[in-house]
Amino acid sequence: MNESALLRLYRRKVLAKPDALPFQFEYTRFDIERLIPHRDPFLFLDSLFALDLENATLAGRKHLIPDLPLFKGHFPDYPVFPGSLQVETIGQLGLCLHHFVGENTHLINEDAKLPDVRATRVCGAFFRMELRPGDDMVILAKLIEHDEYLGKILGQVTLRGEVATTALLEVAFL
Repeated sequence: MNESALLRLYRRKVLAKPDALPFQFEYTRFDIERLIPHRDPFLFLDSLFALDLENATLAGRKHLIPDLPLFKGHFPDYPVFPGSLQVETIGQLGLCLHHFVGENTHLINEDAKLPDVRATRVCGAFFRMELRPGDDMVILAKLIEHDEYLGKILGQVTLRGEVATTALLEVAFL
């Protein structure tokens, strides 16, 4: 399926129901920092909680605390979590998924290595709903293709079970 068709298909359709994924767990920000190089204030994932290794799908969470500094400027009278940061959050979850799929495990290995990657392309994105202070995001990432050089993920941000954002992203492994 081509990129445009894939994005259109999942513009409204949820990639997976997180509570139906085979592995249920609760990994914290501390655990996430063992998987990806992002740190505060640019680590946007709060937790990882469900995984399907067979279908290469991972679920995570982010609570949008009302006093996030970015809400003061985006926008002062009507704060909204930026779409670009939603795409970044999907990308961070995709990097976490890279560990689980690459190691073929639902565990975070003691010797987990931080990936050396760079974003190469946002293939496309749809923004359907606003995310506001106090919202609880559920983020989904599904590995679409990868080899030793490139990886592509389809991701979603959902809000109360509805798709808010869908994005297709590509990274290069260095």
